[in-house]
Amino acid sequence: MGNKVVSMKKSMLLIGLLALGLMGCATSTRYVNYTDQHFPPKDEFFTVNVYSQAQPLGSANPYYVIGKVSVEGFASSGVSPESLSSQAKKIARKRGADAIINAQTEIFHYYGGEALLRFKGELIVYSHPS
Repeated sequence: MGNKVVSMKKSMLLIGLLALGLMGCATSTRYVNYTDQHFPPKDEFFTVNVYSQAQPLGSANPYYVIGKVSVEGFASSGVSPESLSSQAKKIARKRGADAIINAQTEIFHYYGGEALLRFKGELIVYSHPS
């Protein structure tokens, strides 16, 4: 009886770890630094604004482009444009960015109906007057 309980606990642990592993594989992210400079991370409640390519920022807020982010995943894994954008914002906060510009979501359709969604954009920090 004792061996059955231990075996059952091991099976449940294995199933739990497998489920966590599958959830972690839903998206893939890539970040490319454009600068050697590091910026302090933003707090989790900081609002990172996302501006599409059609929304150029005016010259009233000068900024530096610090890097590029790309997040992608398959729709069949529950990935949506909103979830990709949310994940990109988390990366932006971690990198100390104020906003994401030139943002776009692309959808690639594959044979068999599978769809890959990809969000990409550039991270910026606003330059502060000296």
